[in-house]
Amino acid sequence: MATNIVTTLGAGSGIDVKSLAQSLVDAEKTPRKDAIEAKIKKTEAKISGHGAIKYALSQLQTAFAKMNDASEFASIKTTNSQPAAFGVSTTSLAEAGSFNVSVGQIAQAQRTVTGGFVARNTPLSPDDDLELTLVTGISPNTTSDTISVNTKTPAGIVSAINSANKGISAQLVNTGSNFKIVITGETGAAKAFTLTSSSTDVTFNAPAQVAQDAQFSINGLGITRSSNTISDVVDGVTFDLYTPTTTPARLDLQRETTSIKDNIKGLVTAYNDFESAMKVLGDRESKVDEFGGALAGDNLLQTVRSQVRSMVTGNFKAYANPSATTGTPLNPDVYAGRHVGLSIDRNGVLTLDEAKLDKALSSHFDQVSTMFTAGQNAQSIYNPANGGLAGEAVKKLDKMLRSTGIIDGQTKTATAKITAYKADLSKLDDQMTKLLDRYTQQFSVMESIVGNSNSVRTGLKNTFASMSNSNNN
Repeated sequence: MATNIVTTLGAGSGIDVKSLAQSLVDAEKTPRKDAIEAKIKKTEAKISGHGAIKYALSQLQTAFAKMNDASEFASIKTTNSQPAAFGVSTTSLAEAGSFNVSVGQIAQAQRTVTGGFVARNTPLSPDDDLELTLVTGISPNTTSDTISVNTKTPAGIVSAINSANKGISAQLVNTGSNFKIVITGETGAAKAFTLTSSSTDVTFNAPAQVAQDAQFSINGLGITRSSNTISDVVDGVTFDLYTPTTTPARLDLQRETTSIKDNIKGLVTAYNDFESAMKVLGDRESKVDEFGGALAGDNLLQTVRSQVRSMVTGNFKAYANPSATTGTPLNPDVYAGRHVGLSIDRNGVLTLDEAKLDKALSSHFDQVSTMFTAGQNAQSIYNPANGGLAGEAVKKLDKMLRSTGIIDGQTKTATAKITAYKADLSKLDDQMTKLLDRYTQQFSVMESIVGNSNSVRTGLKNTFASMSNSNNN
């Protein structure tokens, strides 16, 4: 380039000063600009890598969160041979078991009907107060109440009974030929009642339906209750009685392990997706767009990978006293991932031995639950108590994913670097603009000098030519 400039100037011909100056500036600017932009691209790739890590970790956290509450392990599958006779629902307190259930009779409420009335607003007992006397219960355990009727009509009686809140309710029914009041009590024999009126205009017939208790048996044990919804016989099990059975029904309560196994498989998938992302981020030869190899050689990868691996390979033993660390644990047989079939192979892939998992769930179900949850429900990430393998993993992952965590800390540092690099680019642009101005001025001066030199040379040449011509003549 320098030789060409000298040659051009020496020839005394006109040159494109602006183009020449720009070429020299570009020769100096381009490598420096490329170097800075390469740093920006590399740092942006790191930030993308941080995002990939956080996404993989959030998927892991979701997988662990499905197993960090004891209620996740409390699902019971019910099999009822006579669902038309009774229904069954369970809570987390229910245990597996089998029962023979017979329903002798269902609980029912007394229903009493009055004599007929001409119309809903027929006047009753016009000259006297109208009062109803209600006696509830079975002698000698009875209670007596008085219900005053202010509006002395059939409709007024209904309103008075319903407003009294004495455990009975009333409805006025149009039979087509007259109006009658139907009074209904609560279920159970002890809720039987009698009603009498101070007025001969109001009469109560014998009960159309008597009050009675529910009677049923579980494994031969007779049980009587006042309601058809019974939740105090078998822990965690509620029975809803519909109709008597003619033969005993079979009720089986089995642990619902399908969802548990699916959740553990989901954890395996989430872990392996995480591990795959780590490999891509750390592989300098990776061809994955945007973040392949972005964190090659970065200590962040090893730190995060190590912490996550410990979440699936660590141990957890729970004790009756939560603060204890020695003694007989509540889960002596199942306290590590390997006990439920989890293991990491030589390639870093998490595998699941389903046969081993099935055996653990069959033989030590409660210990599996304790290992993952420490027996806790509705766990909070702010609870300092040990939450089991899954509970602790959720808390650790939360710390890693927070804006104050290790990953966002690295991202903030990288973002600051990009800001600095862009400032360097701006500074370089300013420097090169000034350099272009200087080169342009310098070359303009040189061009002027060359132009003057050419004029002198031309004048001398003409003078010598004239002198030569004179001498020849």
